[in-house]
Amino acid sequence: MNQEIIGYTRCEDCTGTGKRPDETLGASCWGTGWATVLKQPAAIPTSPAQPSERRRFLRYYTDLRVRLRNEQAQEFAGRCTIIAEAGLGAILPEPIPVGGLVTLELSLPPEVTVLTVQAVVRDQRGLRHGFEFVSFTDAERTAIRQFCVGLMSQSDEMREDS
Repeated sequence: MNQEIIGYTRCEDCTGTGKRPDETLGASCWGTGWATVLKQPAAIPTSPAQPSERRRFLRYYTDLRVRLRNEQAQEFAGRCTIIAEAGLGAILPEPIPVGGLVTLELSLPPEVTVLTVQAVVRDQRGLRHGFEFVSFTDAERTAIRQFCVGLMSQSDEMREDS
């Protein structure tokens, strides 16, 4: 599937420097310090949801590192690929059953705001998971909203430059 680039965000893997502490290139940015933000495919709404659609919030493609702890205190590292104000989509190394309660930790650029939120697994297909946030503060909600608005403004800037 050919996806359109709509903007960039600071690489979470190397914190925008282009290189990790061990001097290897950032995995998400290939040494540039910036990770690509892709336009959503048609299946993901890009305009305000219509009353007939299930989604309450717009979803945005991103590429962030996420850490997860399940109910058995097992810890996993994965990649957040989609984020919205009420949840996120991530790829994990092991499947977690739908309905499971987890603790997610992720860092949102550009100020590197670290969030630790409780979430429930709402969807699981192979190693792809959909999480709904169930416990987070107003400050965390605001940080997520601002990150999403930043992604949206980058897409607006890209359209103006076209």
